[in-house]
Amino acid sequence: RSRYKMASFTHPPKFRDRNPDIHAAGKVIPKESSTKECFSPLSDRPETPERVKQFRCMTRPEAGKQRVLYSFASDPPTAKEIAHGINTRTSLEASALVNPQPKSLFEHVSQENSEQVYKSKTTAPLGHSNTQLKGLPPGINPETTRFGISTIKDDSAGDMVSPQKTRQQVEAEDAVGKDLYKKSHNDYDVGELVDRNYDWSKFTKSSLYGVPTPHDNSGGGVKNSMHWLHLAKDEKAAQLVSKRVDNFRRRTQPQLEKVHDPLADTLNVPGDHTFGTMVQPDEYGAGDLIHLRGKSTYEQCGGFDAGLLSSIRNHLKKSKFYNIEGLLGAFLHIDKERSGLMAESTLRDICFQYNIPLDTDMLGLLVKWSTVSEGTLQWIRFIDLINWKGNLLPTSPVVVPADADSNGLSAPRPQDSVLEGEGQEKDPPATSPLKPVATDNMTPNKLEKMLDSTDYCTSSQTIQSVVDSSAPHSTNLHTYGVPTIRSDRPPPRIRRVGDSTNYGDESDAYGLMYPSVYSNKGVHEADFFEHRSEATLKELFKNIGVDMTDEVFLMLWQEAASRHPDGKVSVESFRAVLEEVQSQQQKQDS
Repeated sequence: RSRYKMASFTHPPKFRDRNPDIHAAGKVIPKESSTKECFSPLSDRPETPERVKQFRCMTRPEAGKQRVLYSFASDPPTAKEIAHGINTRTSLEASALVNPQPKSLFEHVSQENSEQVYKSKTTAPLGHSNTQLKGLPPGINPETTRFGISTIKDDSAGDMVSPQKTRQQVEAEDAVGKDLYKKSHNDYDVGELVDRNYDWSKFTKSSLYGVPTPHDNSGGGVKNSMHWLHLAKDEKAAQLVSKRVDNFRRRTQPQLEKVHDPLADTLNVPGDHTFGTMVQPDEYGAGDLIHLRGKSTYEQCGGFDAGLLSSIRNHLKKSKFYNIEGLLGAFLHIDKERSGLMAESTLRDICFQYNIPLDTDMLGLLVKWSTVSEGTLQWIRFIDLINWKGNLLPTSPVVVPADADSNGLSAPRPQDSVLEGEGQEKDPPATSPLKPVATDNMTPNKLEKMLDSTDYCTSSQTIQSVVDSSAPHSTNLHTYGVPTIRSDRPPPRIRRVGDSTNYGDESDAYGLMYPSVYSNKGVHEADFFEHRSEATLKELFKNIGVDMTDEVFLMLWQEAASRHPDGKVSVESFRAVLEEVQSQQQKQDS
């Protein structure tokens, strides 16, 4: 108390205390209790006693130490040194137990002498049954002594069942003492009347009581008893059913040979009626919304629908229609004047001859988009529309007219001379969405997609979507995580059962949903890319019917080996070279 009386205030008051005897409200702060002193540790802090440390080891242990019960706090740390259990000692191996080493004569005699002390050695020796000679009374031989009474042989069972007696003799022997047996055991014969010593002076034993029951051999009585009279009348009577119940059953319960239509009575509309509201298609698509395109950009281009054209091209690609060059050559052969025009019937006949996998509706759309006038169309526009492979090389140089199509398609244009050697692929300029590009010859071009220029960029674009050393602004960035397909690790030669890592040699979701036809025969994708020897490849292609001379095979082998950095050849690489050579030969022949 004296300490706080002597302490002065941090901030002196403005007024004088007229009542010094009354304590002021609040807390008096000592002069030496500053913030710096509160945060500085005490140098003269007393050490915690050992007795108190025992209890704090359980309630408030120090940082990084284990919580210990206060009764074991002062015990030495022997738990880390104690090992529980018994050390496992090696036992005999299975091979030593199944096929032991042969014993010597001395070891065999020593073992026999050591086993004489066991009772089982004398009572049940090895290789013999248990003998009880020592426990039998004296004078009993187990091989000759017999117990019990010998069975005296009498008549056989056949004589007892069928004795050599007449029927009268058997009945006479059976009748002896039967009356007494009836009285003691009530042993009456089947159908025999029980004699209760009644007075039969008024009634005879053959008298019958009651009225005889009528009998019908056809079973009419049983039938009448199974069908009661009131039930039979109900069956013959008319059944009254509620009209509401009948309509409900007809509407809810399906009937044979009839379509179940619960709304047949309430649906008073014609058969070709379509329910719902007709939704008018928008002039823009999902891609236009995603790329924030304006109205001048997403307008319909070229007079055709981009979605339908994309579906037709995907259908041709999935159907593996690769003979677009041949179709172009056929059009050039028909169009002798190089006008770029052709009759619709002629184009349909050519498409039929080349087996284009398009139905009538799809082909009609392509013809409609290529039509210039009634019955006449531009075949070069038709080629542009179905060209899903890219730019094509014409089979011969062509002179084209000068009037280009208004839609930007590759229309013919006249020239004074034939441009020899042209037909190389050129980089087409950027055009409107899905519009073809006009070239100087009749080379069909692939319809290009739009390259949108946006004013925004994502975080992945700032690092070029892939963090590598080639990006000038991403050299110091680190890639985190483990890739799903571990192409950075070689697959093991012998794979464990529990190894679920994908090393890049497994099939994807498309391969699982649409497996290859070769997998039904046990041939998988890895077998086609496996490196094989020259003799093995020659035998494989010979077995599938590809006949070639040794010179041709050696030429194909060298070409396929030159495409691999190590000079190795697989079935797929050899097949690709063979297909290229065959396609070149077909072009030369045509």
